[in-house]
Amino acid sequence: MVLAGKRYYPVGVHVPFFSFTMALLSSTWSILSIGFLIASIVPTARFAQPIGAIILYPMIAVSGLFVPVNHYRQHSTRWPELVPLTYTVSLLEGIWRGDAWSAHMGDVAALAVVFVVCTALSAKVFSVGVEKAS
Repeated sequence: MVLAGKRYYPVGVHVPFFSFTMALLSSTWSILSIGFLIASIVPTARFAQPIGAIILYPMIAVSGLFVPVNHYRQHSTRWPELVPLTYTVSLLEGIWRGDAWSAHMGDVAALAVVFVVCTALSAKVFSVGVEKAS
């Protein structure tokens, strides 16, 4: 997408494509693991989609994607800190700006925790479901 939109970027923009791609992949794995957890709990795909939407859209609202997270902090709410998409937005924005990975280790750690926990839970629930089906 970046290459397709290259003519719209200002001249001299240097984006670390490899680092950004790695940040995007790690963020995607983390958010997809939530989907795996939903898929392991919900009995059919017909119900998984609305449940995923009920979880995803509020995450988008408070993640800092549209309204800066500082806005929420001024109103003494901690919701953005509980949402994994907040760490995704922070990581991707920082890497896009050229920040070092070390500046975003908290974001990476939070996304890794979400990935490990959701993947482990979904694997456990899937394996229990398979045993019951046998």
